Amino acid sequence: MPEVDAFNIEKFKSKFGDGAKGGLFYFRPAWPAGITADVTTTDAIYLVKTATVPTTTLAEDTLAWQGMDYKYAGKRTYGDLAVNFNVDISAKIRMLFERWSNFIHDPSTNLRETSSNYMVDQKLQMVGYDGQVILEFTMHHAWPKDIGSIALDYSSADTVTFDVTFSYIYHTLSFSETGGVSNTAG
Repeated sequence: MPEVDAFNIEKFKSKFGDGAKGGLFYFRPAWPAGITADVTTTDAIYLVKTATVPTTTLAEDTLAWQGMDYKYAGKRTYGDLAVNFNVDISAKIRMLFERWSNFIHDPSTNLRETSSNYMVDQKLQMVGYDGQVILEFTMHHAWPKDIGSIALDYSSADTVTFDVTFSYIYHTLSFSETGGVSNTAG
């Protein structure tokens, strides 16, 4: 029988380190070429308050076989990307997302843009203590499906925020920064 090492906290710490921290991340927003961006991608990074790494789900399919259920992986689906933004003093970040939404579907003319013009890859990066990317999610063909409300309150002195929920087709992962953001306008 193989010998089992007793639990050693120093060995555990040397393997695990301090672990990844939730506050070490960048969301690098990108906008379609048809949008006039008053906020650059670099500036928008600092307006991000929170972001949630989307889920990946494999549906379970079942095949009846000799009186038993044979379960196997089915269709893959991707959850939405949720990002919470601080509103800058001129509310330019909010206006930018409103422009993008109106670009997708103009409410005054009821005209819709083609998906290849309004979908843009988005990048969410987890970084280590040294600021280097340890895991990068690229959400391909993303667009803002929901621009959340802004709560205004006379009794509050807090910076107001709003959520943007991005829908996208699929995401890819990298253990390092993959470079520039495609289709950026700023």
